[in-house]
Amino acid sequence: MADNQTTVAINIGSQRISMAVFESSKNGSLVLKAYDTETIVADPAMDASKISQTRIAVADLATRLKVGKTKARYAISGQSVFTRFVKLPPLQDDNIEQLVTFEAQQHVPFPLQEVVWDYELIEGADEKEVVIVAIKSDALDEINNAVNDSGLGTAEVDVAPMAIYNAFRATYGNPEEPILLIDIGAKSSNLLYIEGRRFFTRSIAIGGGAVTASISKEYGVSYMDAEHQKISNGLVALGGGHTEQMDESVAALAMVIRNALTRLPAEISRTTNYYRSQHGGSAPRRVLLA
Repeated sequence: MADNQTTVAINIGSQRISMAVFESSKNGSLVLKAYDTETIVADPAMDASKISQTRIAVADLATRLKVGKTKARYAISGQSVFTRFVKLPPLQDDNIEQLVTFEAQQHVPFPLQEVVWDYELIEGADEKEVVIVAIKSDALDEINNAVNDSGLGTAEVDVAPMAIYNAFRATYGNPEEPILLIDIGAKSSNLLYIEGRRFFTRSIAIGGGAVTASISKEYGVSYMDAEHQKISNGLVALGGGHTEQMDESVAALAMVIRNALTRLPAEISRTTNYYRSQHGGSAPRRVLLA
């Protein structure tokens, strides 16, 4: 049974729902006490059932981990949320709220009364900068209701890229070396550029699901069968004759996967160029996979 010293965290992805239970130690740090996951169907043809699948998965996890009726902190996909980095003109700190609201009105592609939005100041930037995030209110209500129907309350909602960024900072501090942190999901991938206190993120619409869809199309099999093939026999071919020593069927599958992923390095390169030219960042010297 969860208590006031327990933190329940949920990561709501498009193919996997994860739940973790942390307890506070005597020195104030968090200790992982339990963790479990549930896989849901990521087939685009089943998108209409995503919320009901999420509801069932969260309820099953809450039961297995015996978290009771505590309040949970959960993160939602970066692709579900509008994110914009905005540079602010020089101003006094007591005017930031008013200016950020104005910027949100200019950048968020929906009336502010139809969204839930927030912002975070980016520390250490040469210019004062904020990241603005927004999600349609009805979309957030659907997710929130799916969590609450399991008996859990809501303590906090975060966006997956920001949650990953905070976890990185808590673990590694503020390395000066420019780092690219890549989180590859089923439907989208998050690119996080971390450089000292500088931070930039972008979600790109490519992930493991693109590989599954390509296998499904190439072999004329269902999405579920293609997913099984990917997990059981999937390799990424390096090209240039590197598949010659492979079994013929494995080599053919490896080339399908390679072709499906050609967009990923192109999108990473394009985003890196944008980060360097528009945000004054440096080229990453190290890449980490989340």
